[in-house]
Amino acid sequence: MQNINSDTYSLDDEWQSCNPRKPRVALLGRPNVGKSTLFNRLTRTREALVDPTPGLTRDVKTKEAIILDTPVMLSDTGGIEEISEGGEEHLSTLVSKASLRAAASADLVLILLDIKEGLTAQDLALIDIIRPLGKNVIFVANKADSPKDEQLVGELYETGAQEIITVSAEHGRNIQRLKEAILEHISDVNPAPYHHIEVEPPAKDPAKDIIKVALIGRPNVGKSSLFNAMTGEERVVVSDVPGTTRDVIDTLLQRPGANPVLLADTAGIRRRSKTRRRVEKFSVLKALEAIKRSHVCLVVLDASEGITDQDKKLIGYTEEHFKACITIYNKWDLLKDPHTRKLREEELKIAKRFVPYSPHINCSAKTGRRLNAILPLIDEVFEHYSKKIATGPLNRILQDAILKRTPPISKGHHIRMYYTTQVDSRPPTFLIFTNYPDKVPAQYKRFLTNHFRTAFNATYSPIKLIFRQRERSKNGKRKIFCP
Repeated sequence: MQNINSDTYSLDDEWQSCNPRKPRVALLGRPNVGKSTLFNRLTRTREALVDPTPGLTRDVKTKEAIILDTPVMLSDTGGIEEISEGGEEHLSTLVSKASLRAAASADLVLILLDIKEGLTAQDLALIDIIRPLGKNVIFVANKADSPKDEQLVGELYETGAQEIITVSAEHGRNIQRLKEAILEHISDVNPAPYHHIEVEPPAKDPAKDIIKVALIGRPNVGKSSLFNAMTGEERVVVSDVPGTTRDVIDTLLQRPGANPVLLADTAGIRRRSKTRRRVEKFSVLKALEAIKRSHVCLVVLDASEGITDQDKKLIGYTEEHFKACITIYNKWDLLKDPHTRKLREEELKIAKRFVPYSPHINCSAKTGRRLNAILPLIDEVFEHYSKKIATGPLNRILQDAILKRTPPISKGHHIRMYYTTQVDSRPPTFLIFTNYPDKVPAQYKRFLTNHFRTAFNATYSPIKLIFRQRERSKNGKRKIFCP
């Protein structure tokens, strides 16, 4: 293994931007020793993918964990294997370097060993790398599922550790003792404990809302390269191997005078028929979850390959879930022929016919072309996505639409639009009361949607319309019926 020093592998990641006072704890070990299982156990989540497949985790995933009422930022890392000297870097080498960067910036390192497999040459090489960093280290022997397994710990003391804590991350055995050891080592970093105190939440300031942005696309279109370029650091592993990213990696971008952006890099989404392995299916599901919880989706397309059916499907996902959408042609620097560039633009125009509100950028993560235009465009799209309007002006917009195009007769029924009100934002959502909500034709819904978007000055946002019926009660008074 290649040696490492803290100056070379300093990492200034999201746990600093979230809260610099929180201690940083990194989980390290060779592949398949149970780091992600322990990460989920300590954070009380299922965010890290867990599977017997060695080398499943590739990127550094960080989340807050409450350790005996004390908050820490816990980092799950990829398994560290041999780092090749010079030449072309293999995927395992890139994963190992990302893990070591996390260790170099941590206040405490948990080195995980497999008590059932015993001490290996990889374990000893990893320890030789970590010790010169001068970090606080806790040795953890995982997979001690029974008292019989704990008797195997003797061999592991060849590492020179004064104490090795035996745990079972899967079954929760001895986790309390591990938490106590963690607290002992980080007490000097952050002595202030965490208290669960019920307080009145502060008034929400829309200008300071976090913009949730998801980078989505097919495998190997350059999402991770774009993610690293936007964050200004090597937060995720970048490789020519399709499907390198398997988990959703979040990074909070703090910007002076602007909304913070929570940027999520997702796994490449392939066609369902191409997704055979269980791990890949879980990765795709987590990517789809990231779309659902986002405000803005950056749909990354490969300019060198053009638009595929899967690209069109991904754009359709954003429309289906009413998410703001920005399409990005990455690798635009590879297109030298003007005819090819024009062809790509025509392909994109056809693919986006159902999301006319979606703006577009041609960029290159490799050369930096137009990368500085992405964040300002996200701000503008988010502003449109969050818009609100009073009921009075909104009803005037509805009346203008009716005067412009009278509601049609549908299946023998003359449709009337009575009034409307905005019931939600992100996306702007309008409730329209009518006499036959189930009979409003799709083409008239599209007309109203486009009219509202233009009059509402929400050019870059999807518009959601909900139709409800207005009826009269038996005494002749009007009432609202909500089916």
